[in-house]
Parts: sequence; structure tokens; C-alpha cells
Amino acid sequence: MSETIPNVVIARAQDLIDLYGYCHEHCGQYQGQEVYNFCFPEDTETGFPFVYLYDNTTESVKEITGFDALRILSEIIEE
Repeated sequence: MSETIPNVVIARAQDLIDLYGYCHEHCGQYQGQEVYNFCFPEDTETGFPFVYLYDNTTESVKEITGFDALRILSEIIEE
């Protein structure tokens, strides 16, 4: 992956990284924010995805999961 993941996104996902290893992908933009998805290992049974919305201006990150995460990812994929 050529995209550098912001340190605040990595810090916010640290618990998942500790459990499953480092694996994020940049998915695109949603409402002016960069969207990163935590990628679980293939053999892992999980529930909802963990999506991170990164605001370049404020350098803040918001973790989204549940149906909201699915909605965000589906909107980006449809584009």
C-alpha cells in the first residue's frame, strides 16, 4: 500500500492492531474526510467493520462501526 496512514488513525486503532496486526486500507473520501478501513485477517470471524474518518484540517479521527460503517463503505463503493 502506497498511502501513508496518519498516526492518529493508527493510535485510535491500536487495540485492534495489537490483537490482529497492522492492516488498514484507504477507501476514499466521505463528506470531505479520508476514510480508512481496518482489515481483519481472512480467517477471523468479525461483526461490523471499523471505519476511521480522518479530518486533514483538524488532524482528528473518528471511529465508526455498526450500520453506520456499512453505510459509509457502501456509499464510497457505489461512487
